[in-house]
Amino acid sequence: MIDYIFIMLNYTQLLVDQNYLLTLILYFLFCLLFFFLSLPGGLIVTLSSGFFFGFYIGFIINIVSITIGSLFFTIISKYFFLNFFNNYLSKYIDKLNKIMKKSSFEYLILIRIIFGIPLIVQNLFISTLEISKFKFILSSLIGFTPYFLIFSYVGDKISNLLEIKSFSFKNIFSIEIIVILIILALILIIRIFYKINTQKTN
Repeated sequence: MIDYIFIMLNYTQLLVDQNYLLTLILYFLFCLLFFFLSLPGGLIVTLSSGFFFGFYIGFIINIVSITIGSLFFTIISKYFFLNFFNNYLSKYIDKLNKIMKKSSFEYLILIRIIFGIPLIVQNLFISTLEISKFKFILSSLIGFTPYFLIFSYVGDKISNLLEIKSFSFKNIFSIEIIVILIILALILIIRIFYKINTQKTN
């Protein structure tokens, strides 16, 4: 099985080398569809972007495709999913929007930056909120950027097939990176509580 994967990686890399622009466009469209459907396995896709197209191009593919794909998902979700379940969810959605109204931007970034929440869960949750498309795009760019910088960089570094055999998740999530992400999340949480307390005092 592993040998078969290496053969497929070699073959795909050969296609990229011979038809760079075409494969770049096709791969971007694939990522766009993948993230629009909010499918599982995003880590493999984002690593592959760096693997086949290098750090910079891979990062751009990742961040643009997941942001646009997720935006389309939430727009469609608002019209179909929420309208269908509106009678059951309306009172909860109203309460949720009231809670998040003053700090919606911080909440959105926090949702994106907490690793482990499936993309489909993130997008379905966000689709219940009353937020502008601009705020959605900006918060997604900020929240996803730390991860995609890491994933694109690691994907680029393991483009040598020999390195894949010794690859582990420790290559991605070192103690330093985990600490940085925790600090970012704590800053957002503190900012949210600060806004809540300020609102109460006023």
